[in-house]
Amino acid sequence: MSGTNVLIVKRPAEKVADGIFTLGGQGNSVLVDHGDGALLVDAGPGGEVTETMIRNARAVNEKPITHIVFSHGHMGYNFGVDQWCRDAKSRGEPRPTLVAHDRVPARYRRYIETSGLQSYTNTRQFRTVYPENPPAHWFVMPDVTYDKQMRISGVVRDIVLFHAPSETDDATALWIPGDRVLYGSCAFIKSCPNAGSPFRIPRDPLRWAETLEGFLALKPKILIPEFGKPLVNPAEIEEALTVPIHAIHYLRREVVARMNRGMNEVEIIHDIQYKEALFGHRFLKPTYGCPEYLVREIWRSENGWWDRNPTTLHPSPPSEAAEEILRAIGDPHAVMERVRILKAQGKTQAALHVIDLIALANPDGDLVTQAQWLKAELLEIRSTQVTSVVSRQIYRSEAEVLRGEDIGSSDRGAIGKQFVWS
Repeated sequence: MSGTNVLIVKRPAEKVADGIFTLGGQGNSVLVDHGDGALLVDAGPGGEVTETMIRNARAVNEKPITHIVFSHGHMGYNFGVDQWCRDAKSRGEPRPTLVAHDRVPARYRRYIETSGLQSYTNTRQFRTVYPENPPAHWFVMPDVTYDKQMRISGVVRDIVLFHAPSETDDATALWIPGDRVLYGSCAFIKSCPNAGSPFRIPRDPLRWAETLEGFLALKPKILIPEFGKPLVNPAEIEEALTVPIHAIHYLRREVVARMNRGMNEVEIIHDIQYKEALFGHRFLKPTYGCPEYLVREIWRSENGWWDRNPTTLHPSPPSEAAEEILRAIGDPHAVMERVRILKAQGKTQAALHVIDLIALANPDGDLVTQAQWLKAELLEIRSTQVTSVVSRQIYRSEAEVLRGEDIGSSDRGAIGKQFVWS
């Protein structure tokens, strides 16, 4: 995946400590010299990026790669496994042992089964074409899996892999006890935890907080995030872990209190006070995840899919409902005019609710087509008003769909290129 994919980072190997380096791949890949060889966390997204990773790794460590550890099972992080294995073979070295958490194989099998869905969601979220029939080498299964913890011993240092449920239920964090270096995997990104992401399956925020509490208990001297520079200041490390823990527990209390009063999901989102001292903190920036996503995930952990509106309990087909709404509107041109007024007033979200009275109908007439193009304009504006890059990408992708364009074909705003993790 390429284009405006905000996950891919191209940079040379950077020294974290003696024998420990980060490599720019799909986020931070980690290279650790354990004496008998080197261990690699994440092979990268494949192609040119992984080839560059291999060159950069060989420039700082000539020892064989004995293990490739999958930090988690998300797309792209280990599409390049075969390239590392071919490199080892070309050097006359044994094939690296592939290591992952027990749940990674199940995730891979699910991704293969739902390849069309993965194409649909990833293309929209990352604004670059994702194949409906991905190549087999994207899903190379691990040779060895573990449940809670696995120790890899070396003559220079031991490396401990441990389960770190967070963004995924199959995440692996890496702890190097002799150096007190911790790689937090997808559990730590120096910004708001990415739970409640619109396209993704549930990610338990409380379990995520427990993982961060486990990180805190280790008292690492160096903390490597999934993206961005490592943290080395003890006070900063404690702050970076403590702030999201407090945020998750605060939102849990606030959401539960409102659920107990009978409020629905959207009401809760707008009723909660997002304290600036907490949610404006530099380690809780709403750049990938955001507080509203967390609220939705907490709601989802205690509720079913129903939004509490009886109309939606057994709904009509969307196109049929939209057609009847359009027929019921006495003057649809007045609706369009109201949308334009709301747009001019800067009330973009309200305008989106109103335009859907027309835009959801089948585009078999000029009015509906005009409404869909106006909705696309509103989505482009809305993409500049939200902070989460996920929301911004989705708004822009859906605007292109409404205009009949290929997703990612417009580069207005260059959201992916502007995005930074730290």
